[in-house]
Amino acid sequence: MSDGRSDLESIARVWALAGPHKGRVLRGILLRFLQSMMLGLSFVAAVWAVTGLAQGRELTGPWIAEVTGLVGISLAGQLLFGRLSMQDSWLSSYEMAGDLRLRILDRLRRLPLGFHQARHRGDTVTALTSDMQMLEIFFSHGLPSIAAALGLPVVVFFVLMFQDWRVGLAAALSIGLALPVFIATSRHLSRLGIRRQDLQAEAGARMIEYVQGMNVIRAFNRIGQKQEGFRQAVDDFRDISVRMVAQLTAPMALFGMLVMLGVPLVIWLTGSRVATGQVQAATAITMLMLIFSMYTPLMALIGVMESVRMADASLTRLDRILSAPELPAAPVLETPEGFELRFEDVSFAYSPGRPILREVSFSVPERSMTAIVGPSGAGKSTILNLIPRFWDASSGCITIGGADITRINGEKLSELITLVSQDVYLFEGTIRDNISLGCPDAAQDRIETAARAALAHEFISALPDGYETRVGEGGTALSGGERQRIAVARAILKDAPIILLDEPTAAIDPTNERAIQAALARLAQGRTLIVVAHKLSTIEAADQILVLDGGSVVDRGRHEDLLARGGLYRGFCNHRAKAAGWQIGF
Repeated sequence: MSDGRSDLESIARVWALAGPHKGRVLRGILLRFLQSMMLGLSFVAAVWAVTGLAQGRELTGPWIAEVTGLVGISLAGQLLFGRLSMQDSWLSSYEMAGDLRLRILDRLRRLPLGFHQARHRGDTVTALTSDMQMLEIFFSHGLPSIAAALGLPVVVFFVLMFQDWRVGLAAALSIGLALPVFIATSRHLSRLGIRRQDLQAEAGARMIEYVQGMNVIRAFNRIGQKQEGFRQAVDDFRDISVRMVAQLTAPMALFGMLVMLGVPLVIWLTGSRVATGQVQAATAITMLMLIFSMYTPLMALIGVMESVRMADASLTRLDRILSAPELPAAPVLETPEGFELRFEDVSFAYSPGRPILREVSFSVPERSMTAIVGPSGAGKSTILNLIPRFWDASSGCITIGGADITRINGEKLSELITLVSQDVYLFEGTIRDNISLGCPDAAQDRIETAARAALAHEFISALPDGYETRVGEGGTALSGGERQRIAVARAILKDAPIILLDEPTAAIDPTNERAIQAALARLAQGRTLIVVAHKLSTIEAADQILVLDGGSVVDRGRHEDLLARGGLYRGFCNHRAKAAGWQIGF
């Protein structure tokens, strides 16, 4: 929740985002201020003309030329400074937003998976879209508009002070009275701003969930129910927006009234000084003309400050990403000597008090295949997630080639490991792009070799565009088995020394399953391979099998040895054998 900052505090906070672009942003603001001051020259020219006429000055060619020239300078200055300001403000806002997006994406990459799983997907999407758009608007429009709203009043104030300092101070008095109301209102509304942005993210999350789950929603006839959830999120967002407007109206009306009190005050003071002969009638006309031009731009600040509050609220939401703790980096880095993988008394919990792994210890010799089996929730996939440091272990140590993985350079660790997940995700693009994801410069023959090894080349070649076929978002244009084989091909092409496979044959049809097993066997040659699997055909080929139960390794060995010892593994195999012969009866 926002801590109720004033607009000046919010501006200072958001201003810090500009970073190396501050110079250009500041130049755009100053140019917009000069544009507004150029508008003031037009008022000066009008006042000069009216005052001269009121004093009975003769209309001569030179005087008309001087007044016309002043107006011309004003118009030319407005056009020139306006264009330059727009150029600097818009370009700097785009560059700043682009840099910030890249910074946030890099931060998201470095955060543990637990951070992402604790957030709605729509929350992150909103941060990178709507929240960033708010900041873009603030830098491209908000800050220059504030400068524009101040430029003309500054010119008018100095003209009034030059003509009669008492009237100038009277004109500024109402602004001083209205300022506390403005600050107090801004602090209150800043607290609502972050709530409004959070509810907008919630509505975005519900919309994404509704669209992506449409097939399930329709299959279970829950369209109305899910629509209601989305509608409620939208209604909450609407209600907070209406509430902000309602709570803005009264105090901003009071602000406007206090500001405009300067008009009758200046009229009364000017009239009094004219009546006593202290101010000439022509000067009084000048001051009365100028007073309205001084207050009107200030009233426009009410709308501009809304963008300040929204930008501050958006920055608060982005701070949740930028300030989230990364996985700690070791002050001293180590280099693995070989690719033996070892767990030593490793414990892990996603949340305090609910351990998933309990003092797990095992070793995976270099260039061997280890299978991990056990009931659901035993911690099999968690082991795989700890190896590439998606999370860090709560206690214990994980080493590769004798080096603690927390002391291995992040990029180097990524080069050592390839993960083929149970839930395969393909990125929008072509099949070629997805296979070469870990090796973007790979030649076509290497890509095809990897695809053949994964038994994917045949179905890829049968597609109308072959390797240039677009897979759709998440790979929706392909079947589950096809996506799985492309993921295996991706792992083969990357050629990492350590391969992590989570149910690699889960989506493969029986016809191709044994061929895939052969491909995985070739993949394992010369590599350290760890497989989480439930199918006996995958497990039997392992050099060693780890049996997990309740977060602990309760048995280990080869398939034949474990069967001979009985226990949990034999029961697991018996259940799998029965499941293989299961059929629906009619």
